[in-house]
Amino acid sequence: MAIPGPPVMDPETAQQVKTLMAKGFAGTVFFTTDDVQGDYEELKSRGVEFTEEPEERPYGIDAGFRDPSGNSFRLTQVADLTNN
Repeated sequence: MAIPGPPVMDPETAQQVKTLMAKGFAGTVFFTTDDVQGDYEELKSRGVEFTEEPEERPYGIDAGFRDPSGNSFRLTQVADLTNN
């Protein structure tokens, strides 16, 4: 994951973020998609290890996975709540 440099972060802060991410302390990053199930299958076929399979939730469908450093990611297909 690219860490922004100046003017967003000074070099010292960028290095601290890189160090934390390498230890798995990035917090949770959310990726949205129009097809959680399809993306889940594609990523899984490429070796991504999921911690949670796609599951229906009140806000849509999502799945969880981690990178090799242990950082947590969510793959989310947001429900269209405007028609409810």
